[in-house]
Amino acid sequence: MNEPNFAINFVGDGYSTSKKIMGRQSAGKSLIRGMARKWQNSIINGFGTGAANDLVKQLRSEGFLSKVRWFNEQTSVPPVGLNAVYYPAPPPKALAYRRNRLSPSSYSIFGVTHTLSSSGAMDQISELILPPFKPWDAIICTSSAALGVVNNLHDEAREWWTHALGASRFNAIQKVVIPLGINAPDFETRPDNRSLLRMKLGLEESDICFLFAGRMTFHAKANPVAFYQAIEAACQTLKLRLVCVEAGIYPNEGTQKAFEEARALIAPSAKFVHVNGADKDAYDGAWAAADVFVSLSDNIQETFGITPLEAMAAGLPVIVSDWNGYKDTVRDGVDGFRIPVIWPAGGSGRDLALRHDEGSDSYDYYIGRVSMTTVIDIGVLTKRMIDLAQSESLRRSLGEAGRQRVRTHFDWPVILDQYTNLASELEAIRKQAGDSQDDLGRPNRPDPFSLFSHYPTSVVTGDLTVTLNAGLAAHLEAYLDLGMLGYAIDPAVLPKGAIREIVANVVPGATVSHLMAVCPTIDNGIKIRAIMWLAKMGMLILGTQIGDQET
Repeated sequence: MNEPNFAINFVGDGYSTSKKIMGRQSAGKSLIRGMARKWQNSIINGFGTGAANDLVKQLRSEGFLSKVRWFNEQTSVPPVGLNAVYYPAPPPKALAYRRNRLSPSSYSIFGVTHTLSSSGAMDQISELILPPFKPWDAIICTSSAALGVVNNLHDEAREWWTHALGASRFNAIQKVVIPLGINAPDFETRPDNRSLLRMKLGLEESDICFLFAGRMTFHAKANPVAFYQAIEAACQTLKLRLVCVEAGIYPNEGTQKAFEEARALIAPSAKFVHVNGADKDAYDGAWAAADVFVSLSDNIQETFGITPLEAMAAGLPVIVSDWNGYKDTVRDGVDGFRIPVIWPAGGSGRDLALRHDEGSDSYDYYIGRVSMTTVIDIGVLTKRMIDLAQSESLRRSLGEAGRQRVRTHFDWPVILDQYTNLASELEAIRKQAGDSQDDLGRPNRPDPFSLFSHYPTSVVTGDLTVTLNAGLAAHLEAYLDLGMLGYAIDPAVLPKGAIREIVANVVPGATVSHLMAVCPTIDNGIKIRAIMWLAKMGMLILGTQIGDQET
């Protein structure tokens, strides 16, 4: 079993669904549970600006029994023993800049794709070919489809920089396909009271129940019209009532009304049951009552798709659109069926992208309008629904194949082995490069004393004399406690101890260079700030007082 050789960058809402239930947050929460399962008795590494308490608490809630080794993101020296840092999204430039300031080769950074259709995500992905990232950093693409988008964005970015500025060298960041995982055992056990749960939903013993579970948003997840048309056609062909349970949360009353109107108009022969996704018992009951799972995503916001894996783990046959990550997870005719999708040729949607970029269309309108050009083959969909409705043995064989596939390919312990292998590969690339890589610094964030050097009358030099004003210096402790002066005091930027040491080392004839040479354990930037703070208070006199310089 591979041991954890990377640290989790425990930041923001990346691992919790308490404030927002979206794919990215759900995946992060599932990852933490998977780590607790796989490495219950191993030391897990954490990385961030705070303390390890929140990570430990979340791991403990998932059965973790060992310890967390915490690496402070704000350390001023390269952290010993840190091999790689995992970020729960495409890695931000700020993280790489901070790493490079310590040492570009001190550790690797790798992140993961989620949605790739937003402007922010596209910008983040495109910037991975540029500094501050290094060849020993990586982006995990959760599907072959995601890798295709990343490659397209990188190709376009390189072409733009080459044409605009003649650029010829770019960062060769590592790109790998590793799917998201699920905790398969959580979905494998079907309750003994399935019949009772079906009765609660108003289902008869002979009813065939198709389940959709996810966000009830026709513009941002899956427009249900194709499914409604197919279930109506299947009802007419089979001369029986098919059932669709839609388990999820409506974002607003207007969306709920739109769903209800579409059902009544398009599929009057089918029975529809809505289950509130916020009610865990009812939501779990809907899964237990289902015979077939359906997810006909038609949206560019989707890049992987977790729910079909959850359905496969539960032993349900699945019907999905032949779309993005579903192409990697669902084997057509083996675990379920993938329904063909067609849309316009490239070059016909430039105006949609520009309308969103310029603010004419919101993001919701942008992805929604694109989805309205995504056509799912209703004829094939209808046939597959009929096939599954008519054959219990087909449902059983597809469901069992899916269950086995999830166990061997998509359970988090299996995926985490791929993460540790990636971290080892990045380490090898980093070691081969050696320490020859320099920190180029961060553009547009220069030293303020350089950027604004022409603002003052003069600049401090090393030979400038420093004289102690003993009368004022006697009140140092009181000055340190003044609100209008103490706001600049900080353990990392300007500690009180550094100010006191400067005062203690002022001797007759001292110069700035003399004071900079003493106290070797204090950073030079801190020492010069301490000198200037004291001079600002009048406790130190630098050179000759300005008023006397002209006499």
